[in-house]
Amino acid sequence: MSVFDAFTDITLNFSDLIGTPIINEDKNKIGSLTDFFVNYEDIFPEVLALQFKKNNQVFYIRWEHILSFSRKKIIIRNESPVGRSRTFPKICQKKTVTNLMASQFLGQAVEYPPLGKVILDRQIVDTHGKKVVRVNDIQFIRVGQNIRVTHAEIGMRSLLRRLGFEKLVDFFVKIINPNAKYLTGNLLISWKYVHAIPDKTVHSNVRLNLKNDELNNLHPADLADILEDLDPHSRDLIFKELDPEMAAETLIEVEPEIQPMLLKFESPERVADIIENMGTDEAADILDDLSHDIRERIFENIEDDEIQEDIQELLEYDEDTAGGLMSTEFLTVKPEHTKYNVMQIIQDEHDDIETLYELYIIDDAEKLIGTCPLNKLLLQKEDLQVGDLMTTNDIKCLTPDTHWKEVANYMSKYNLFYVPVVEKDNTLLGVVFIDDVLPWLLD
Repeated sequence: MSVFDAFTDITLNFSDLIGTPIINEDKNKIGSLTDFFVNYEDIFPEVLALQFKKNNQVFYIRWEHILSFSRKKIIIRNESPVGRSRTFPKICQKKTVTNLMASQFLGQAVEYPPLGKVILDRQIVDTHGKKVVRVNDIQFIRVGQNIRVTHAEIGMRSLLRRLGFEKLVDFFVKIINPNAKYLTGNLLISWKYVHAIPDKTVHSNVRLNLKNDELNNLHPADLADILEDLDPHSRDLIFKELDPEMAAETLIEVEPEIQPMLLKFESPERVADIIENMGTDEAADILDDLSHDIRERIFENIEDDEIQEDIQELLEYDEDTAGGLMSTEFLTVKPEHTKYNVMQIIQDEHDDIETLYELYIIDDAEKLIGTCPLNKLLLQKEDLQVGDLMTTNDIKCLTPDTHWKEVANYMSKYNLFYVPVVEKDNTLLGVVFIDDVLPWLLD
């Protein structure tokens, strides 16, 4: 006899099953179904037990004691052992972790929370669609004598189903527009792309683990969009798991008003690690929004004295001026340097250079005396000196107090992607790149 003899559907929805009466072979009611316990370590989790309520108390019955399963009723064996707990004992066995959710339940002390409590009406990260969504329903599929989770369901129709209005709304939609996309367009996210974000009401041992490639390999801009859509608690959980390099790249992409919130509960040591992995101009912009005392504690933990000095110099300028916009990560060479010398310098310093299109030639007093496009130098012989190739006349440059609007107009007028910033005596201070100005233009 099959568990599903009274059930013809292949797929099932969580919302359709909740409230189903559970009875034993003698037709005595044991309780009503409230949730499912599943093996989160499967790529498509198998149901391990049913959670049910009786007299406002919570119990569970293991799946192997079920004789018949349908939407109308669930029949269990007489004298089946019943557990009394809001969580389910974790299966302790070695297995290959194959999905995103699995990494959240790897600790030995972890007990599985009920599926609905973890997923329904909560924010999840869809790593395929690269967005944050709220789950309204969960889809199962029959597999042999059990059911497995296959999809999280989002969108209006799944919400109406949860509220009990799906059939009524479907009826009217079919009358008004029988071909409406709403009737066929269930919005499903495959379970393998679901990454739940535990909140404070979920078991304390359930943790967020981002060492999974799907999420850790998101582009920083996509991850920034996800963080912006999350509530502060969930946002903090994700950001804390990022390595310093990924955290730096993501922090740069996040909206300025959220940046201080992400750093608020980080230690000065970790913030320093993050700061050292970003451009000095971007670091200065972020630190400028923090209090003086917090900045000082962060500076104390920055190990690279040159980075610390560059950032502090940038903080002296107003953020809406060329001095506040400029980067101090650019390549300078002397006129006597040959092409061969320049290539060696690039190999040695490429990690410290933000963008490399132009060479800036300075004298011994660090005054700008010429420029040379890198692509022009690459076509020359190895022993050619940069001084023989550089442009010395009409060098386009700005002073550090130039307002950002003037910077933008200047770059637009001369079709510049970058422009050097110099003191009145022509001492080279930095370079403003077009992407430093764009955020101001888009504001």
